[in-house]
Amino acid sequence: MSVGAALRSFGRVIGIVLIFSIVGPLAFATLILLIVAGFSAPLLQIALDLVNLGALGTVVSVALWLLVVATWLASFPPSAVAGCIFAMVAVYAGVNAVWMAWLAVALAIIGVIALGVFIIPDESSAVILPSARSASETLSLFAVLAVLAILPTTLCWWLAKPLHRASIAA
Repeated sequence: MSVGAALRSFGRVIGIVLIFSIVGPLAFATLILLIVAGFSAPLLQIALDLVNLGALGTVVSVALWLLVVATWLASFPPSAVAGCIFAMVAVYAGVNAVWMAWLAVALAIIGVIALGVFIIPDESSAVILPSARSASETLSLFAVLAVLAILPTTLCWWLAKPLHRASIAA
């Protein structure tokens, strides 16, 4: 493998990692926002009609934006790790199917859950880790996060398709 081909491969890896690191958390945060807003909007509208509090709408809007920012921050590390795993396997091993992207995300989710089991951040820490106290909680947390991550992962895989499907001429 020549130096030029190695640099092109490395560039493809960096591109895939960047796509997973930027688009993944944004798509995941958007999905969470749509789920929360979709389920809570009718209940909030009923509450606003009953109590007639117009200022509560502003508070809810700020709370939703905080939810988006916290979700983006919490999903950034696993997305970057999943991007690294998928990029290495897709570029250097040639396994670039969507199931490999899902598997990379599943491994990243397992890593984050394992960190949450073994590392308990202080109350003043900015680290956001899930805490599961039992095996059933751990499995439930993994299942929920894995199901929620399917759409953002598929979007990242699709956007990175030109990079992981590129053929390098010798």
